[in-house]
Amino acid sequence: MVWSIISSKGIGRLYIVEGTMRQDQYIQVLETKMLPQVQEWFPNGEFTFMHDSAPCHKAKKVTKFLNAQKVKVLDWPGNSPDLNPIENLWELMKREISRELITNKRQLIERLIDVWHRSESIKINCSKCIESMPRRIQAVIEAKGGVTKY
Repeated sequence: MVWSIISSKGIGRLYIVEGTMRQDQYIQVLETKMLPQVQEWFPNGEFTFMHDSAPCHKAKKVTKFLNAQKVKVLDWPGNSPDLNPIENLWELMKREISRELITNKRQLIERLIDVWHRSESIKINCSKCIESMPRRIQAVIEAKGGVTKY
């Protein structure tokens, strides 16, 4: 499992998650990876954070942490993965990684990091995905929370 953050400013660093992400580990990631990155990108604090409905994201402890940090979180419909623009980048990354024969975990991690940070396709599509958010949200509203083409 990997974690990262994207914004209109670009892609954040890739974090390799050991095991299954649980609420305490997620809080640590938010504190040590997400907050420093958004403070760099948005020093005025004007941003909205978006994560999906994964159990560790919705844990009361995580919500309390984000509230204490004054992080504005986008309201998230329960079954709308259509909204999450980073999913498009994960799919691009999977396609690029699958072009090479990878035979061990170390090679996989090195390739993940290389593709995430050096792929022009990831960088270009990051901007496109962020810019598409108003259309994504409108499409989900029109589909009454159902599936959309995004």
